[in-house]
Amino acid sequence: MAPIWGLREFLARKRQALAAFRARLHTQPPTPVPLRATVTVAAGTGLRPVKVREHTVLSDSGPALGGYDLGPNAPELLLAAMASCIAHSALAIAADRDLALDDLQVEVTGQIDYRGAMAVSADAPIAPTNLRYTIRYRGEVSDNEMAALQADLERLCPVLLAVLQPQPLHGQVERVNE
Repeated sequence: MAPIWGLREFLARKRQALAAFRARLHTQPPTPVPLRATVTVAAGTGLRPVKVREHTVLSDSGPALGGYDLGPNAPELLLAAMASCIAHSALAIAADRDLALDDLQVEVTGQIDYRGAMAVSADAPIAPTNLRYTIRYRGEVSDNEMAALQADLERLCPVLLAVLQPQPLHGQVERVNE
């Protein structure tokens, strides 16, 4: 099915939504929005359905790690979250600037050395490395406009900044009594 609207029409609607949202934010006291993701590991399969609000994303590992490859693994979900956030931030910036984009694609790549995470080699990194993103676009937008968009994107994209400027993460383990 062909899209009803093109990206330019979407950006015009987004510009209106963003303006209304910013107006509400200016009139409200500062109130951070709580975020939450939960996983209850499926017994017998190890599948990890990730619940976020009313949405579920299935996470799994490949057979080498005892999984069934029924969904992306956690490092892949990190890249997916980054790609989605970069795309959304780029759209918001493009909408604010009334940029004439006809197509937008974001690709995030990286690599993981499982020797680190599997404690096979103390010299191997545990976290994904060589993270890169590429924005591909089509439209009547100058190189300078896209460079300015990228600069603001790297200043405003929440998930990109969470990776570039890590926040403290406090953990705990709790026993659940039956």
